[in-house]
Amino acid sequence: MYGDTVQIHPMRHFSAMHFVFLCEALEHIQLDAQPGTAIRGALYHAMINLFSPNEPIPGVPLDPVRGLLADEDENNPRGRDVPRAFSIEPPPPYTHIDSKRRFQFGVTLFGSAEALMPYLFRAVPEMGKLGIGKGRGTFRLIQIYEVSPLNDTRRVIMHHQRVVDRPRLTVTHQRVLEELGMRRTDEVTLRFLTPMRLIEAGGLVHTPKLGALLRRLIERAQVLVERYSASDESVTARAIWKDEWQRIGDLGDQIDTTGVLLDASRWVNIQSYSRARGRSTPIGGFVGQARWRIGSPDVLTWLLWGQSLHVGKNAAKGDGYFRIE
Repeated sequence: MYGDTVQIHPMRHFSAMHFVFLCEALEHIQLDAQPGTAIRGALYHAMINLFSPNEPIPGVPLDPVRGLLADEDENNPRGRDVPRAFSIEPPPPYTHIDSKRRFQFGVTLFGSAEALMPYLFRAVPEMGKLGIGKGRGTFRLIQIYEVSPLNDTRRVIMHHQRVVDRPRLTVTHQRVLEELGMRRTDEVTLRFLTPMRLIEAGGLVHTPKLGALLRRLIERAQVLVERYSASDESVTARAIWKDEWQRIGDLGDQIDTTGVLLDASRWVNIQSYSRARGRSTPIGGFVGQARWRIGSPDVLTWLLWGQSLHVGKNAAKGDGYFRIE
């Protein structure tokens, strides 16, 4: 239906590692409309407490706070803030967890941030001591799983602070292609689990538009690959990224014109308050479900990657998280 061309894929050397932290509340925990903000804030303060200004783990000589959380680039053409080397997969909005009840949240590490895994694993118990949400409810870490969003596989890799196995479910382009070969490519359904905040032509996109989503996804992927790829062979000519952005974005626009099968989305307005900036900023977006007739394996390849990368604004706070159904 929609034409595809074969070329070297710019994600061919990139990777993403997905972890889920199973926790038990020690006190009542009350999360608001954007739980990812609370998770990200607690992670930041835990890293500061444990490792700032720089206390490297033996064999991992990195500054974890700078490498994982506090990344800015004055020369970045898309703004001072650049995509962090991680994303948050938060609990549902307005989650309330009673004492002794269990809950979970996810953190994804991109590319070279794999080296920061030991810091992340040490930071989560510290998060539990500091507490999260309204009233700073405390918790303890029970288990760490690794997961694959490609096929929902899950494995325990740490239990009660004891490592039981090394990660084996890292998302790579080879695994994306393997999953692609087992999926239907004539249509796709996306469920937007956290607010998807997309900007197109200077304005907000209030309903799911595949063309805009794919363009923002490829832009985010380019920055992540250029900053965090662990491979020296990963540098892809910007002309290739530009061609991919144009080609896949155009396919998305065509699909938006003739292939929309369902739009069951809604807009949610959310404000995020920053103590550092002394003001609130809007981080709302659309959630819900949408379905398109796509007929394009190339489009589906990018959407499979999008499950790992998130799309749009505020990914480090959990926004832009979607799954293919």
